[in-house]
Amino acid sequence: MRKPEDGSRVSVAVVGSGMAGLVSGFLLANDKKQRFDVQIFEAQDQLSLDSASATVTSKEDGTPQGRVDLPMRAFAGGFYDNLRNMYDYLGVKYRPQAFLFTLSQLPRWDGRAATPYFVHSSNSHRLPPVRPEACGFWQWVAETVYLLLCYAWYVMCCFAVPPKEAAQKASSKKSSDGCETVGQYFHRIRLPNYFLDNYLIPAISSITTCSHDTLRGFPASDIIDYKRLTYNKPHYLVYGGVHIVQEKLAKGLKVQLNSRVTRVENRGTKICVSWIDTKNKASTAAQQQEQQQQQQKLFDHVILAVTPNVVGELFPPLRTAMSQVPTMSVETVVHTDTSAITSLSLSPMAEGASQTIHLCSLNGATESIHEHRFSVLVSTAPVTPIESSKVIHRTYLTRVLRTPRSREVINQIFGEGLVTQGCVGGGDEEKKSWCSGDGNVWLVGGWCWDGMVLLEGCIVSAMRVADRFGVEVPWCK
Repeated sequence: MRKPEDGSRVSVAVVGSGMAGLVSGFLLANDKKQRFDVQIFEAQDQLSLDSASATVTSKEDGTPQGRVDLPMRAFAGGFYDNLRNMYDYLGVKYRPQAFLFTLSQLPRWDGRAATPYFVHSSNSHRLPPVRPEACGFWQWVAETVYLLLCYAWYVMCCFAVPPKEAAQKASSKKSSDGCETVGQYFHRIRLPNYFLDNYLIPAISSITTCSHDTLRGFPASDIIDYKRLTYNKPHYLVYGGVHIVQEKLAKGLKVQLNSRVTRVENRGTKICVSWIDTKNKASTAAQQQEQQQQQQKLFDHVILAVTPNVVGELFPPLRTAMSQVPTMSVETVVHTDTSAITSLSLSPMAEGASQTIHLCSLNGATESIHEHRFSVLVSTAPVTPIESSKVIHRTYLTRVLRTPRSREVINQIFGEGLVTQGCVGGGDEEKKSWCSGDGNVWLVGGWCWDGMVLLEGCIVSAMRVADRFGVEVPWCK
């Protein structure tokens, strides 16, 4: 790692203030040897970790009830070990949270509420299982027995039948057959289509927030590893919401808001960061031209804590590679429209009480409708209409998807798992493989590891960069 020859402090720019960016900045800024000057660039007028969340007010007097995390930041034991260790170190309090998941299929949307055909309680905290109102007793018994058999087989396979990894082609060292996909794995272990279409795929797609067909194209290792690590582990939520985490991580950091980075490029032994000020809206052509004039600053290192599509826009050496990592925009709505679901009560709940999440599937996609304890509904990737007059807050988040090819590209960048040789992006303009840290440009984020694109990836990727910088991670003692 290149350092200033005169022994002066090392300047580091962090682009993005989500979880990965804040953790990276926190670790470097709190280096025991105080070697780094860290500056965080954020395009919005607030830190992005909590920027999509919404504050809910009381209907009676308009007083704030609390913050609704968007997306919901529930995390499961087993998979999120580094996240939990960091929370413990920061003094962030979290609690176990039980959920009830109702499942329903909508062959078409005709304005009628979805009728659940099964209710699942997380970690089996409700035994016997809850019987849906519209389901007859013996039908429910038969469905439950069938589901238990299929689920037991699925769990056994997760632990005993590993997914197939990429097989190197003998004819070329630069290509592979690709790893086994979710769809291929489920077919190989002979899971029934009825179980997949009505239970397993809708449940998993509520986590990945993508269509069923897209999920079937994910690397099987993502889903199987997640299941193995979280099996029979409780879910947790942070007391007060993720803004508590944001405040603790950002304390003392130098953050430059309203600064949209437009380009990152190597200049000799330095990296030039170019950005524009997005704070003031220009009213005249002259003001617009002046506002669009880019500001620039040289740094010793740059950490890109943004999504792959943004990395490709900012950093030309990775433009081709990032085009092979698909992303999609996911809508999340806070509202009070109850027309799509039945058997709910929008009344305030005690903190820690069981919360219900309705999984409604329509045309190969599943939306989750969360009955939040603040007497509102939170719909993620909605497939049914929501009455505009009942919308409280609407936001769009970028979801990074996974494919065997994108996994191959990412693994090569970070030196993980089975990777191909040669150019990371597959384009003629990139003459050699680019790895995170080359030219002192680094990548962090939930997608920057070989696993599900979740918060744990943010922590792990930030910890790896800190390790390369020679910085001790305090929660790993």
